Amino acid sequence: MDWLPPYLIPMSTVPPVTVGPAAVPGWLYWSVAGPTAVGWVLTYLLAIRQAVVDRRVGIPAYLAAVNFAWEFSLTFILEQTPAQRQVDVVWLVFDSVLLYQVFRYGRADHRSLSPRVFKWSVVGVLVWAAVTVVLGANEFHDTDGMYTGMIIQVPLSAAFLVMLRRRGSSVGQSMAIATAKFVGSLFAGLAAFVLYPSHLLFLVLVPTYVGLDLAYLVLLRRTMRAEGRSLWALRPDRRPERSAAAVR
Repeated sequence: MDWLPPYLIPMSTVPPVTVGPAAVPGWLYWSVAGPTAVGWVLTYLLAIRQAVVDRRVGIPAYLAAVNFAWEFSLTFILEQTPAQRQVDVVWLVFDSVLLYQVFRYGRADHRSLSPRVFKWSVVGVLVWAAVTVVLGANEFHDTDGMYTGMIIQVPLSAAFLVMLRRRGSSVGQSMAIATAKFVGSLFAGLAAFVLYPSHLLFLVLVPTYVGLDLAYLVLLRRTMRAEGRSLWALRPDRRPERSAAAVR
């Protein structure tokens, strides 16, 4: 094989996945962890409220099931750091409400499925995701859920774009939800960079989902303006009309 050109990038001497979190000062940790927590708490609360108002899920149905599986698996099944387990159990409370709303309102986005098929497909995704999270986190020795969490962020952000396109309107959505999610996700990515500067996979995952979140913000804003809906009103001015042209 000497005739082949030399490779461009040598393999890392120390596998990045084996490198633990960096020691960072408390002020730096909380400067990224604080906005992450606040952003996601607001995302969950606003999404739950919007689903009650519009009777449409605020978090894409199947990804809400994946989120629940992630929190449940890392709280009760796989060993995690004590601090991370305490955080996860708080998120699990919110995810339980979101999952309930999925079973109540989620089929509105999947009319081609019968109620029975939709219900069991959500359960199937949840179980598959739980098994994948447990095995994946164990594979990466991901004691604080950072790897699996960053990986899940990409399809979650993409799912919001798909949800907006599928509905053709801003029903069940709001700029407040989109902004809170963007802030929470952005600072989660910054936390990953601060705590794990040697983990190269984050250099792809974080910019990918941040870019998707930005695209969702732009398209949702365009849709709401086309509907004549106030961008920051907690309650819609009127029921958003279905207009596929609004998201083109």
